[in-house]
Amino acid sequence: MSFDVPATPVGIVKVGHPALRNGTRSVPQELFGTPALHELIDVMRATLAGKGVGLAAPQIAVPLRLFVVEDTEDRMSHLTPGQQKARNRYPFPFEAVINPTWYATSPEMVIETEGCLSIPDFKADVSRYWAIEVEGFQPNGQRKTWSFKGWPARIFQHEIDHLDGRLLTDCMLPRTLTSTEPYGTGASSDLLERLAISTEPPKEK
Repeated sequence: MSFDVPATPVGIVKVGHPALRNGTRSVPQELFGTPALHELIDVMRATLAGKGVGLAAPQIAVPLRLFVVEDTEDRMSHLTPGQQKARNRYPFPFEAVINPTWYATSPEMVIETEGCLSIPDFKADVSRYWAIEVEGFQPNGQRKTWSFKGWPARIFQHEIDHLDGRLLTDCMLPRTLTSTEPYGTGASSDLLERLAISTEPPKEK
């Protein structure tokens, strides 16, 4: 399969769009290997480029069990080598995953911070299985099994959640929801001082 044909990115739907909650149906066998399926994957790749590490079909309002993933050196450049090792994060080549099913291969759960292209400007901590196995299909209809630990396992779980109509906000630790934009300053320190409200951060107990 070739991804050399230029494709035009499309808009990613945001939280509140029904496509993110309505679930998906399996890609039918007769679509495997067709120009239409290849075009969809090309469009998804172009839409994902430079924005994140994964994109599910419902995020562009296509109700099919399909997602694409790609993790690059650039995407993880903000992490130290030690952080990359701890997360088991490494470059992952572009791939399209169709009709996936998965199961955990270890009971270990790990909490990490995640973002979502359909919930821009926010991030939150999510507990995921550390090790999983995924069974699915490639665009040509060939069956494939993926076994992952660490960050790739997290990406796959996040994207499969999208296929099932689940969002980051459904599985996050609620009090960890954080803006990725500047937090703002609120009332002036002068006003707070005149109100006899300390501007010092509270001491840890």
